[in-house]
Amino acid sequence: MRILVTGGAGFVGSHLVDALLLEGHEVICVDSFFSGKPDNVAHHKDNAKFRLIKHDVREPLKGIDSLDRIYHLACPASPTQYQFDPVLTLETSVIGTQNMLKLARRTGARMLYTSTSEAYGDPLEHPQKETYWGNVDTLGKRACYDEGKRAAETLCKDYHEQYGVDVRLVRIFNTYGPRMMFNDGRVLSNFMLQALLGQDITVHGDGKQTRSFMYVSDLVAGLMKRMEVQSDDWKPVNLGNPDERTIKNAAEMVKEMTDSKSAVAHIPMSQVPEREGDPKQRCADISRAKSLLGWEPTVTFEVGLQSSIDDFKERLKNKPRMLVFTPAYLPEKGPAEKKAQQVMRQLSGYEFDVITTKIGSTKADEDDGTIHIHRIGKGNRFDKVFYPIRAALLARTLHKTHGHRVAWAIMASHGALAAIIFSWMKRHVPVVLSVYEGKISEEKLKRGKLLSPLYKLIFRRSHRWQVIGNMSQQQQAWLEEERHVQVVQDDADLAMLTKRTRELFQEAEILSSRM
Repeated sequence: MRILVTGGAGFVGSHLVDALLLEGHEVICVDSFFSGKPDNVAHHKDNAKFRLIKHDVREPLKGIDSLDRIYHLACPASPTQYQFDPVLTLETSVIGTQNMLKLARRTGARMLYTSTSEAYGDPLEHPQKETYWGNVDTLGKRACYDEGKRAAETLCKDYHEQYGVDVRLVRIFNTYGPRMMFNDGRVLSNFMLQALLGQDITVHGDGKQTRSFMYVSDLVAGLMKRMEVQSDDWKPVNLGNPDERTIKNAAEMVKEMTDSKSAVAHIPMSQVPEREGDPKQRCADISRAKSLLGWEPTVTFEVGLQSSIDDFKERLKNKPRMLVFTPAYLPEKGPAEKKAQQVMRQLSGYEFDVITTKIGSTKADEDDGTIHIHRIGKGNRFDKVFYPIRAALLARTLHKTHGHRVAWAIMASHGALAAIIFSWMKRHVPVVLSVYEGKISEEKLKRGKLLSPLYKLIFRRSHRWQVIGNMSQQQQAWLEEERHVQVVQDDADLAMLTKRTRELFQEAEILSSRM
């Protein structure tokens, strides 16, 4: 058969593509790479039956006139991803699904739509059956994802009833396995990464919230059975694992299976406002899947978790790399450079290439754990003058080898100019600017006005901004609300500064897929 898979380069989609090709089908993989990665399907590039198309499903897909099946998975699915651009998330679910339904109608293809257990909201019924209408917050932080999926289900129902489109629906519960993204906000990927890096395994609240985790191969088998079952029943089917466990238990199992010395640390929910609306209980009733599809999960949590841990270990051998532009660095350092070094040492999930100037007889290149220092210039007072061009050219050379995700500039000066020049050369690498100002006084604000043309250029060309300093609540509110600048008070502890910087990097990495 000729099969289209949207979101085919994502975590679940890539495993589905693997299975369909293994059965001998011709597969067209469509992905915008907003959350999917070409690497997930790169092993099929020489397969004559595989075709990869970069495309945003919010736009009609042209040039395809013959299809037998459409698996429609496209949509950011992790909280970090879908809350980054709520409008894109909602449009992908609604407009993207309508475009796929039109394609199915035009080609006569059968379409499977992957909805979500989030359609049940924070459920009052437990476990959740497909007939449950849910307990939802239409205006909450998760609404862009939850309500988009619910609206898309309605579109599928209406296209089936009004136009006779052959459509099937599934609601997917928590899924895990190889190829999950690092730092994507999903509970198991967070736990595994923290445990393997020796960081605290952070549990929100008391950890008594429950989830049921399904291994990705079980999900793929369920999707294929739902697509091919001989039945006129198009209505939703839950695909999940009824093996319910607490978040605390999952954290402890990850710690044990990784043989990690990490501590399990509980964070009050008040400190993680981005998790507002998280359901307290989540478990699938799969009675309908058993009776209609003859399907139920077969991979135990222990087996699936070990496979996922092994995958994370292997990928951590090649950690994502960041470029850091700072004309001054060790052994000479001010408050800005000192804080940057402390943060880099805490962010052990990344490797950093620090481009700085030469000082006296210091080595041109040296390593400090995950921090790789590259010194340029001759150790004289002209080095800073020529730093922006020299640093950008060196960064371009390093990027060819390491494929950096983000360019991080320390202070709005020579380093920021170098980062901007580099980002202009490599347009898919966003610039994160961190400015360490200490106490922000009226005198500093006046001095800033004198340099405003330079600052305006730097801020205009940077993609994400962070200011660390002591300032009034009014100044902080103005920066955060009017200028969308991330503000960290100078007296914040290192853990908080590291957390906020990691959030900036995550946003920038997502942004890079759209540049």
